[in-house]
Amino acid sequence: MNLSKARRCVLYARLSVTKEESVSIARQLQSCRRYAEARGWEIVGEFVDDGVSATSNRPEERHGWKSLLAARDFDAVIIWKVDRLARRVLDFLHADETLQKRGAGLVAVEDPIDMTSPQGRAFAVMLAVFGEMEAEAIRARVRAARAQILKDGRWPGGGIPYGYQSVSNPDGPGRVLVKDDERIGWLSDAVAKALSGDTVNAIATWLTDSGAPLPARRTERTSGSTSWNRQTVDGLLRNPVLAGMTPHNPGRAKSAKRVDPFAVLRDERGRPVVSRALAIITTEEFATLQRLLDARTVPQARKKAERQSTSAFLSRVARCAECAVHLCRGTNQKRPVLYCPKCRQTIGRTALDDYLIDRLLIERANELIGDLTVDDAWARAGHDDMARRAVLVSQLDTLVIRRGVVGRYFDEERVLLTWSS
Repeated sequence: MNLSKARRCVLYARLSVTKEESVSIARQLQSCRRYAEARGWEIVGEFVDDGVSATSNRPEERHGWKSLLAARDFDAVIIWKVDRLARRVLDFLHADETLQKRGAGLVAVEDPIDMTSPQGRAFAVMLAVFGEMEAEAIRARVRAARAQILKDGRWPGGGIPYGYQSVSNPDGPGRVLVKDDERIGWLSDAVAKALSGDTVNAIATWLTDSGAPLPARRTERTSGSTSWNRQTVDGLLRNPVLAGMTPHNPGRAKSAKRVDPFAVLRDERGRPVVSRALAIITTEEFATLQRLLDARTVPQARKKAERQSTSAFLSRVARCAECAVHLCRGTNQKRPVLYCPKCRQTIGRTALDDYLIDRLLIERANELIGDLTVDDAWARAGHDDMARRAVLVSQLDTLVIRRGVVGRYFDEERVLLTWSS
């Protein structure tokens, strides 16, 4: 693509987190508009990914970039800087290759690159390399700062465990964790019930019926609800702070979204660092508690009479974006879900099934399966889940579910679907 002949362009801006030193989405787009106007190019679209990390999300996984690629009739994509598009060299090259295949060029306002020449492409790759190095340097500084805070016995921030609260450090800067008088008794009783053999669901019901105060963060999200759920109870029973230990996962892989309860701060000999002031059970009791919870985690470990049957429509169809394993069928509070057996992410089935069926019958209705169209094959399948599954699978290339905020509403951006060619 010769950018000197470009006539129509689209703009793309991205921002991870808004800070004072950040160049805002509005300023990025303003700079891109001025660039286009100076060259007499017509702007036919503007696309934004706000609050999206380039380190954690490849361009093709972002809603804004996907919408850009779905647009038509543009010759160039204008970005503010190379690192707005990608923080990894391979991600940048893949995005540029995708644009080249459709005959479009890439322009960076603050980085004078010309992707039409070998020298320009080499310079662009160098900029992407420096962007990747900068991202890694930031991660290293954050890890080092967190390690020092933990070593000093201070609270590094984040979600405060139920039954505890953070207060100003009486011995120096920062904050420390202490027991919360209002909630620590409820936590101790919940742990005792779990160690005595009560199920997580039974404990959640007991906490709700007894009027136990919810975790502060959940209270803010639930608009006055007083009901406990299984995930909340399971999470607080798996927190190593119960035994006075500090969660610590240095170098944890991105795919390991489920926190290992035994990944804790350790001393030079590899022994857990324990704060007696925070502990409500011993480390041995904590290990016993985790074994009890794990024994009841897998639906197949329950009695057959306690299992709830779910539709086989998506059996071994969808995969987890992080773990690359098939999602399993299950239920959550008696509602059908898919869940990852490794990282434990879940997505509700009711809205997901309807969403997939709608897309199948709208986007693939006239495709052939043997002598039948998809529309006809679906009608013939009726209410047979396995027959409906066969129709869907015949049209699918990939169906990937990525992690997201689990709430009342279905988020279609979690669903990465491609049809077979």
